[in-house]
Amino acid sequence: MDHIIVDIQKYEVRGKEILSDISCTINATDRIAIVGGNGVGKTTFMKVLTGEISEFDGSINNIGSISLGYLSQIHFDTEDRKVRDDLRLAFREVREAEQCLITAENFMTEHPEDMDAIGRYTEELDRFQMLGGYEVENRLERVARGIGIFELLERPIREVSGGQRTKIALAKVLLSAPDFLLLDEPTNFIDLQSVEWLEKYLIDNWKGGYMIISHDREFLDKTCDLVYEIVPGHPLQIYHGNYTYSVDQKAKIREKQWKVYEEQQTMMESEKALINRFRAGSRASFAKSRERALEKIEVITKPYVPPITNFSFAFGERSQEKVFSFKECFIGRTEPLFYIQDLVLSERERVGIIGENGAGKSTFLKTILGQLEPLDGYCQKGKWLEISYYSQMHEELLKDRTVIENFAHHNLHYPRERLVSILSQYGFVFTDLDRKIESFSGGQISKILFAILGQKPSNFLVLDEPTNHLDYEAREALEQSLQNYKGTILFISHDRYFVNKIASKLWIIANNELTVSYGNYSDYQYKKERGLQYDAALFDESAELNLVLEEKLGKNEAKRIAEKFGRKKK
Repeated sequence: MDHIIVDIQKYEVRGKEILSDISCTINATDRIAIVGGNGVGKTTFMKVLTGEISEFDGSINNIGSISLGYLSQIHFDTEDRKVRDDLRLAFREVREAEQCLITAENFMTEHPEDMDAIGRYTEELDRFQMLGGYEVENRLERVARGIGIFELLERPIREVSGGQRTKIALAKVLLSAPDFLLLDEPTNFIDLQSVEWLEKYLIDNWKGGYMIISHDREFLDKTCDLVYEIVPGHPLQIYHGNYTYSVDQKAKIREKQWKVYEEQQTMMESEKALINRFRAGSRASFAKSRERALEKIEVITKPYVPPITNFSFAFGERSQEKVFSFKECFIGRTEPLFYIQDLVLSERERVGIIGENGAGKSTFLKTILGQLEPLDGYCQKGKWLEISYYSQMHEELLKDRTVIENFAHHNLHYPRERLVSILSQYGFVFTDLDRKIESFSGGQISKILFAILGQKPSNFLVLDEPTNHLDYEAREALEQSLQNYKGTILFISHDRYFVNKIASKLWIIANNELTVSYGNYSDYQYKKERGLQYDAALFDESAELNLVLEEKLGKNEAKRIAEKFGRKKK
């Protein structure tokens, strides 16, 4: 089988070690999740594989010349090109074959007596057909429809949103059909429906292998059966199973490592005490012999402990019971994106907003923040609101300024010692205070913004994709902190695990209207799969479960639904 032999002994940048001791063999059909904390070098590893980074100690041997397709930073060389034309660029070989076919056809037309020209044309036609030249538009439209950009095909790139651009870039990589995909955070900035489509596409349709960096635990569990974990200062750890399996195995391995390490430390301390006791006097030679034996022992490295992130959100004063009220509202910038019939956000609710990219989720948040006004209708903001806003693009940070300057920009003029104390809870050290924001990884920038927001008392958190870029341990720490928060939470997220942990209600933007679903994302999927119209089909006016459902779902299932949702309907 074709494979890539990886041997990265060391890669340094300005004297700082980024990667070391990475040794593995990647088969052409392997389905790999690459995991590790923020800043450990996951993206760097992919760039080494693609050849974008070549100055390292070691080697990469591509046995069989496996072609690689890499999804990284989203970049378009022109904003005026139509989406369809940009996606066509993915078919490089087909376009080259088509040009050769046109050239051969023109030559044959100009020289009808040349029998060799007919043969060359036939060869080029066979090559064009073999590459699927006549299927290009069908393939393009099938992927575009699946990932949710079919309606954008005739629009110029400058008119599409950030999330839609991510979808275009992802579609382009898939359509280029390399032997092996390298996907760096493919689920960031795309909506839940597209995440689920990509998941199914990789499982059912993709014939080659891939390596994925993602912090979406459910996505990795369903798509990958190998896990590569990068741990600073330790060899690459490989687990043969999905992400959940790797977490369980890692806990068991770490427990054994600590036991062996501590046993050796106890033994060495005992030996040192014995040596010191008999170092002088008649038994000095005995002590010397034990000391030489101790020096020959191979000391076990202390097991790696990932830095713990401690998120905290300062709660201010209680707000009015009705945080926001909407009635017969049209939400949009210049043209309506969706309509709200009647909606109330109550104090201490945890609400997740879901919908396709471009549906108006971020526009709705900006309306709630007061940055935009509803185009029409009634919108009432509650009293005594203290809002803390987290934006997915980290708009509240000055990227070309240092960490300490950004705290000052938010009127947090703290002594350096206090800043170090705060930032240490997020995994930073003293020297990080004078680094510019742009020099940190995406996950580290997210933590800096959370550290700043955590200093401001609030009673209403508005979060736009809060888990993007955060590693697994940080996501779990964030979830725990949000569960303990005493105020109201409104958030956008495509992380199903996160939505299930935090949301008690969903606002769904679809078909140009906002509807409500009680419960989390799993509850919403349950109702959707069974054709239940969100909660309208579940309850009557007195909040009693609609008994017709017993006939549809069965008595036991209807009882479970009643217990789960019945008390939540108001």
